[in-house]
Amino acid sequence: MTKPIALLLLAAIIGLATPSHSESPPAVAAPPPPGMMPTPQIPGELPDRHTFRVSPVEQVSPGLYRVGEILINKKERTVSFPAEVNMDKGLLEYVLVRSGGKTHESLLRTRVEPYNLQVACLLLGIEGTSVPLAYQGAPETPKGDPVALILNLQTGAPSRPEQWMVKTVDGTNHDLRNMSWVFTGSLVSNGRFAAQAEGSIIAVYHDPAAMIDNASPGGESDEIWFVNEKSVPPVGTPVTITIKSLK
Repeated sequence: MTKPIALLLLAAIIGLATPSHSESPPAVAAPPPPGMMPTPQIPGELPDRHTFRVSPVEQVSPGLYRVGEILINKKERTVSFPAEVNMDKGLLEYVLVRSGGKTHESLLRTRVEPYNLQVACLLLGIEGTSVPLAYQGAPETPKGDPVALILNLQTGAPSRPEQWMVKTVDGTNHDLRNMSWVFTGSLVSNGRFAAQAEGSIIAVYHDPAAMIDNASPGGESDEIWFVNEKSVPPVGTPVTITIKSLK
């Protein structure tokens, strides 16, 4: 996603609240006020009349901002938000979807709206691609700013999504290490922000609608990514997801 497109999207979906501290949030064009907005009706698993609230940006303290349940840390260059374990076995196409999205094939789910998460990433300076993949499962490596994905439970050391997944090739499970992830920024098609419309946030099987995609080998296959039943916590376990900019 190019910078002009990103700014237009940002201006269209966000209202800035007046901060209570002296530091000013990143400047964007003046948008319409936030409120309840319906998503266009689309085929699939989302409710017919899903509505969401475009959350304002609020300054919590110098360098720390909140967009609804999302925290933006400018110093650490991170965006953090709540989620929970969605699957403890089975075939995966996503690491994360919004509740009501494609939850039958996602490791995690969240109540956070993709619109608000997109705003948070853009305010941190994370940029997507102007040349998205042409279709789901495209063989090309997706482009965009590199990011790290960190999963924190209420206790214990941080994990990475790949620690809760396995790659199965010719019937043999392979542990995953150091997968590469890029912020593609999803895409806007026919006036519709695809990540919000479809609820797709982090894809392990290439999906141009998702905001973050798998840039590791094998992302073009929807037959090799599975839940690691030995390491994943129980379904419903709260998880804090952190997206860290690597650029």
